[in-house]
Amino acid sequence: MNLYHELAIQEAHLTKIFAESDIEIETLDTHLRDSGLVPYNVESDHISLRTERGIGYSVSLVTARKFIRFSTYFPLSGLASTDQKQSLARRLNEEVFLPVFAIDRDGDLTIGYVLPYVHGLIAGNFVSVVNRFSSVLDFIVHTYNDDGLIDFGEPEAASGLLTAVGAGPAGDDRLH
Repeated sequence: MNLYHELAIQEAHLTKIFAESDIEIETLDTHLRDSGLVPYNVESDHISLRTERGIGYSVSLVTARKFIRFSTYFPLSGLASTDQKQSLARRLNEEVFLPVFAIDRDGDLTIGYVLPYVHGLIAGNFVSVVNRFSSVLDFIVHTYNDDGLIDFGEPEAASGLLTAVGAGPAGDDRLH
């Protein structure tokens, strides 16, 4: 494939706009794959992806409100106090652009972002947000975990962190 053809494909992805009525999990999955991202699991209600470092996260639809929800959670050390956990969430909300951070009732860090699609969705913007959300997750673990507060446990345990929407420690109500 020559450079001109590659640029034409990129431009088509950046200018493609999905109508509001076209936004479905299948449409988003197809567009992600066409853009070079391969989900590790697709269900009728969500797409599961992994960051470059293997952190699982989910893309789902909130159809009643016309939002695409990006979400995951980070397990926090059971040895950490509630104040330490709340302090981390506050710091991340102040310093990290894009997602919202909160501590759920199990004491884990929830991470979420919603992208509205009322009146349609620019395809390139969707992929940009997917890539940004993914890179932010890796950045947080690399930059904000010097004290080991984020605790994935053994490597085998971390590989299955998020397998479905609501599979986290507090179920579907852990994110707003």
